[in-house]
Amino acid sequence: MSSENIIQLFWQFGLAGVLGFLIGLEREMRSEQNVTLGIRDFVLFALLGALSAYLADFFGSPWLIVASLAGLLTLILSSFWAARDHGSGITTETAAVITFFLGALIMQGSSEIAIALSIVTLAVLLPKQQIKRFRASVQRHEMRAVILFLTITFIVLPVLPNQSLDSYLGFTVATLTEVDTDQRQLRMKLLPDREVEAGELLDLMTSEHEIIGQAEVSRVEGGEVFAVLRGKPGEDLRTGMLVRQRLDIEFLQIMLSSLKPYRIWLIVVLVSFISFVGYVLINSIGSQAGIGLTGLIGGLVSSTVTTLSFARRSKESPDASGLFAMAVLLASSVMFPRLVLEIAFVNQDLMRNIMVPLGIMGLTGLLLAFYLYRKSRDLATAGVVVRFDNPFSLKSAISFALVFATILMATRLATFYLGGEWLPLVAIVSGLTDADAIAFSLSSLEHAGLVSLDWASFNLVLGALSNTFMKLLLIFSLGHRALFKHLMLSFLCIGAVGLVTMFLYYDLAP
Repeated sequence: MSSENIIQLFWQFGLAGVLGFLIGLEREMRSEQNVTLGIRDFVLFALLGALSAYLADFFGSPWLIVASLAGLLTLILSSFWAARDHGSGITTETAAVITFFLGALIMQGSSEIAIALSIVTLAVLLPKQQIKRFRASVQRHEMRAVILFLTITFIVLPVLPNQSLDSYLGFTVATLTEVDTDQRQLRMKLLPDREVEAGELLDLMTSEHEIIGQAEVSRVEGGEVFAVLRGKPGEDLRTGMLVRQRLDIEFLQIMLSSLKPYRIWLIVVLVSFISFVGYVLINSIGSQAGIGLTGLIGGLVSSTVTTLSFARRSKESPDASGLFAMAVLLASSVMFPRLVLEIAFVNQDLMRNIMVPLGIMGLTGLLLAFYLYRKSRDLATAGVVVRFDNPFSLKSAISFALVFATILMATRLATFYLGGEWLPLVAIVSGLTDADAIAFSLSSLEHAGLVSLDWASFNLVLGALSNTFMKLLLIFSLGHRALFKHLMLSFLCIGAVGLVTMFLYYDLAP
């Protein structure tokens, strides 16, 4: 055996022992329990797993691992049976089995996975009291919301079609019988009672209704159609594929071409997940964390709801309007990096192009919030409770999906019939309703190549500004005048900085 192999073996056995030591140390730190398995036991469990995996590889028999595990389980069960009157659970015994497998994983060359699993194991074992408190604070309706979220993410989402709905506006007219990709020539067989004309465009589709190409009819002879492939080379074309003729309803085709059920629901899941994380955080910290942190995390859940809550409180406690203004600014400023994060999941180029303007506006808001805090810090301990409904429910998910789909169709129709120069109006109006929806709509337009990257970015930032000033209107309508006075100048500063940055940063030439 070479010296390199020996060093590698020493490293693997040593790592197994270290991981076993850490888990065993955590178990012995549980002084309130009668711990039957200690540090030395866990080190030996890890080494046993590593040794059994090494010998199984050396002798070419995986049954050695099974035999070692069976022996370990016998010892653990005997220990558990002897201590059964103590009323303890099986957490320590389960950790022992995991430790055995950690050692085996290391010897099989999966050290990174073993280390990650050991970290997860320690993270579960250490915060026992915190987990109990969390369990006590979780409401039944919140658990149902989590189950619903998992259902629509991992069961509903995968079965939704990832094809625009305009592809369903039509009927099958032929099947593909011959493909010549070099000459880009296609031959099709017409179905009974179907007709096509020379010059007509036909969609080439899979059995899952996915359009993979288009063909232009060159001539029709009897029941045979000869066509020329348009667009991409067509390596995926196969004989037997369906050929579909679209309905000649331009308005409907343009409108439905923007709707892909899979993509829409994926974005609903993404926005709901980010909001849900904020909801969990705000419920965990509670009102004792202070108004500033409540506003900051509340912006993750819903900056609009946070603004409404503090606007109403300002009428009850007008003396604390400066502090409430700080919280509203924090919530509104969080919206900008939140948009960047959301767009990063669907359009990396657009994300990079909006980072600077949105980042500058967010930073401006944070600086203004800090200024208001310095002026009102004597009231920093004022108690305030912001109530949030669970941001994920079937009703809220469907509502957002409908709003998003409506804005998608509006932006696509406006771009096609009125031209891209009308997008600022669409962005401003849509931004009043939902900044997330218009942001994803513009991302879809840019991804489809209907507008330039700079023009999509400009209008996305404009939509975010529109949503920001909508909050100022809500404060004017529902809040105390002192709160409005504190925020009017701040929001105008954010708007001015945003507009200057937008016009300087983006190339808006036709």
